[in-house]
Amino acid sequence: MGKRGTSGSIDVTQGVIWKQIIALCVPIFFASFFQQSYALINTFIVGQFGGKLALGGIQATMSLTELAVGFSVGLGAGCAVITGQFFGSHDDERLSRSVHTAMTIALVLGLIVSVAGVIFIPQILQFMETPQELMWESVSYSRCYFGAMVFALLLNMGTALLRAVGDTRAPALIIASGCVINVILDLILVAWLGLEALGCGIATATTIFINCCCVLYRLMRAKGAWRLDIRKLGVDGRICRSMLSCGMPLAIQSSVYSVSNIIMQSTVNTFGVDAVTGWGLSGRLDAIVWLVTEALGVAITTFAAQNFGARNYKRMRQGYHTSLVITVFLVGSLSLFLVVFVEPLARIFIDDPAVTGYTAKMVHFIAPFYLFYSVVDNTSGAIRGSGESFRPMLLTILGTCVFRVVWLLVVVPMHHTVETMLLVYPVTWILTAALFVAYHHFGHWLTHAEEKAARLEVQL
Repeated sequence: MGKRGTSGSIDVTQGVIWKQIIALCVPIFFASFFQQSYALINTFIVGQFGGKLALGGIQATMSLTELAVGFSVGLGAGCAVITGQFFGSHDDERLSRSVHTAMTIALVLGLIVSVAGVIFIPQILQFMETPQELMWESVSYSRCYFGAMVFALLLNMGTALLRAVGDTRAPALIIASGCVINVILDLILVAWLGLEALGCGIATATTIFINCCCVLYRLMRAKGAWRLDIRKLGVDGRICRSMLSCGMPLAIQSSVYSVSNIIMQSTVNTFGVDAVTGWGLSGRLDAIVWLVTEALGVAITTFAAQNFGARNYKRMRQGYHTSLVITVFLVGSLSLFLVVFVEPLARIFIDDPAVTGYTAKMVHFIAPFYLFYSVVDNTSGAIRGSGESFRPMLLTILGTCVFRVVWLLVVVPMHHTVETMLLVYPVTWILTAALFVAYHHFGHWLTHAEEKAARLEVQL
């Protein structure tokens, strides 16, 4: 098997911390940037050539597709933590077994999600009170998207495994290539053939499939113990239980968070088509903030996982504090930029005063509080790297999801205004950030993680 540092891997158990976090973070950022770029290009092309209904139909499904993606990304991140720990401890045999177990889990669950999604999409969209004039476009797009979910789960799991061993560059290049393919397909299917939301769905599904194939090829060509061999696919029972105990809380957390977003989308739907389209567009415009937050969160998780595997706890804490400093500078700057330029940015995508007005109002209301959510992402990532994901899941569900749902179902109907609806974001982000910072400093998460790792060591 190859040594550390081959096939694009990075060993972050030694060296200058801020440089290593940046080295991990930058490719992750650009991978997410290219993903969001073709999402923005989708929005632009559909808005220009498909019209308001096609654009609104896609935006109305955004929280639903995020539910499926959030589950797969959360599961992949949790499984990758175990892989990263084996990488950090230089345990090549278990590293190999963990990779094959993780990919088998992704394949089985992906098939289940794809079939269920394609069958039940119309009923789910009706339950979300999607405006009837948007229903055909929403169903067409969603069925394409969910039909490709088996490839999305394999893609996200494979990407997470590559990042766990420090290979963040290859996924970025693959996603960048996919962006180009997606733009070409959008121009053909939406602008030229006029397939509107259906064409956008086909383009997105095709891109996911191609990216999945590229990530699998990268894993199969790796020169290390994390090389994927199709003949070795299968489940190691003990490693699987350890992965699921770490991955399922993250998957559930992402899913519950997305469910709260679905309820949020249902609330937005009650304000009409312009509000629905404006809400979706605001989600596209503030994507840059979430890209940085996600990249730093994934980077600190990888950093923490490898150093936990090496039992270098002091370095874990130093990495967390370094990541927080970087977060404050980057997220604060981007939030200010978005507040200042949201209106001209919105008009690039659609020239409709009602839609751009809603977009600007929504961004101005919540953008000053993005930093609090970024603190949550960094802190939870530092804790997750140790393999302790159950209690962070509870904190996230309590602080963000439960309170958000109560607010939307109880407070908003009493004061049915856009401002009341949007207030849920700053309140829940501040609450959750306070819970996570307190738990990181005063909780016993590291002790729980050590005990869990010791039990796994005895079993294996």
